[in-house]
Amino acid sequence: MTTTIGRTVLLCHDLDASAAFWADGFGFGTLFRGETDGFPLLHVGPGRVDEPGLWLVPLPAGGAPLVRHGLPNLVLYVDDLDATLARLAAVGVEPFVGPDADAESGDRFAHVHDPDGHRIVVVQLGPVADPA
Repeated sequence: MTTTIGRTVLLCHDLDASAAFWADGFGFGTLFRGETDGFPLLHVGPGRVDEPGLWLVPLPAGGAPLVRHGLPNLVLYVDDLDATLARLAAVGVEPFVGPDADAESGDRFAHVHDPDGHRIVVVQLGPVADPA
């Protein structure tokens, strides 16, 4: 049996602002944008519609505020942390943690917020040790 993650849902206040953040900051494309029974939906991601991505869903009118407990909502692996942070800086997003490195693994990481305050950890994985 194989299990994979398909999508993660993030609640947002403004679909257009969220779409711009994911496109400009991470290069995610719009995979689907439409409505179901009058409810707007936006699917963004780095690949195809059948690959892992994010559903950006607006908060209902009068909905509860987004809950923030200091834990990451999402961890993204990138090939080049510095290039990703430069893209994010170009759209006004600066890390509030890092960039830092894990001395043991060699992983480099930084924490940023999206327009709705979701905490995102951006990680460039270190070299994988040879088990032999």
